[in-house]
Amino acid sequence: MTAGGIVAGNRMCAARPGPAEAARMAALPASPFAEHRVRRGGLDIRVGSPRVLMRGPMFPNLARFRDDSIILFAQAVKEGGPLAAIRSEDDGFTWRKHSAGVDGMGLNTFQPGVGSAFSIHYETKPIAGSDGLRSTRRWESDDGWRSLRGPLEDGTLWLPPEQFKPEEKQWFHGNTIELPNGRLLAAMQGTHQPWVFRAFLAESEDHGKTWRFVSHIASLDSLDDPEGVTRRGWSLWGPCEPNVAHLGGDRLVCVARLVNDDSNPLMAEPKDSYHDLSRAIPGTGIHPGTLPADKYYEPGPPSVPLIVSFSGNGGKTWSRPKPMGQARGCFPRMAFDGNVLALTYGGLAYPRWGNCVSFSTDGGVSWTEEILFGPFFTTGYTDIITLAPGKFLAVFDCAPPQPWTDHAAHWVGAVNIEVI
Repeated sequence: MTAGGIVAGNRMCAARPGPAEAARMAALPASPFAEHRVRRGGLDIRVGSPRVLMRGPMFPNLARFRDDSIILFAQAVKEGGPLAAIRSEDDGFTWRKHSAGVDGMGLNTFQPGVGSAFSIHYETKPIAGSDGLRSTRRWESDDGWRSLRGPLEDGTLWLPPEQFKPEEKQWFHGNTIELPNGRLLAAMQGTHQPWVFRAFLAESEDHGKTWRFVSHIASLDSLDDPEGVTRRGWSLWGPCEPNVAHLGGDRLVCVARLVNDDSNPLMAEPKDSYHDLSRAIPGTGIHPGTLPADKYYEPGPPSVPLIVSFSGNGGKTWSRPKPMGQARGCFPRMAFDGNVLALTYGGLAYPRWGNCVSFSTDGGVSWTEEILFGPFFTTGYTDIITLAPGKFLAVFDCAPPQPWTDHAAHWVGAVNIEVI
């Protein structure tokens, strides 16, 4: 066949399909993972098909605005690197690129019921000569994050100087919520010894410009863990990445991470071969990349349980934090629809693998058996928001290998989850 014949043949192959072929193609599933229904704790739950929203970034988190639009932030280059963002104006069904406009991770991007939306950088810094005061950085928007002011550096955080050392780290590394009276609460983490974290609560009454300490939520010393389930060989950061939810009235619940899997993580024995690279990774693909390239590792023993604590007085005091029964790993996030409380988390084992959701109908006292919606190697960072009663949007990432340097292999996904 001549070259011209080859070109003609290729053109024939690329011709528009006929009606029958078009119908067959339209019937193909939009995702390799089928939507499915499960029953957990008396709840019927529909788990949608995971779909890819961003290629390259990792560490996703969500922000929703009063006009119901959604921004998805994710780190585009490396952990702690610049942010990428996309925007949806139809409850996460379709997306388009959007300027992130902020530094850090995009955490604590929030719009109160009245006033401007804001985003607070996670770092705070001590102000010389001002006992207990720390500076903050924030951005503001009056039009649902379409245009921004900032960074603004006129904000402050006040912490009791007798309880917080100026040289230690104090981070907005949790989330922000609003109570019905307009009071804003931020779940925060900070060190009280070098690289030993505890979780605490701060409040603002001026739309996030100034913050002040309210209460301690959790520390390693306050854990209620008589059986020692949090101390079974893993290194611990202490309570960090706290997430608080308002359950109505003066009731709050806070869930936090403990595990430090950067330091001597528990791992399965390596194998000389693998069956499926969605659950196996070569040694060089595990941080810091010094294990053998010809050995393969699957997820090892379960990670450290997450911890949960409750307040019945608007955050003034908290119950002693207890380890959760099944929820474990990293970066817990919650969403409440007024009846059902949803919790996502990831990094179920090491190398970090798997992202799950669980539900509670009693304010976080008991939880359903988990549902695995992201069976991938991951940073373990998820997020979830309420779209409508019983309807939630969860995001996660797929991030092999781990050192997180091969960004062509990374993607951020989403899944719709409905309690029917």
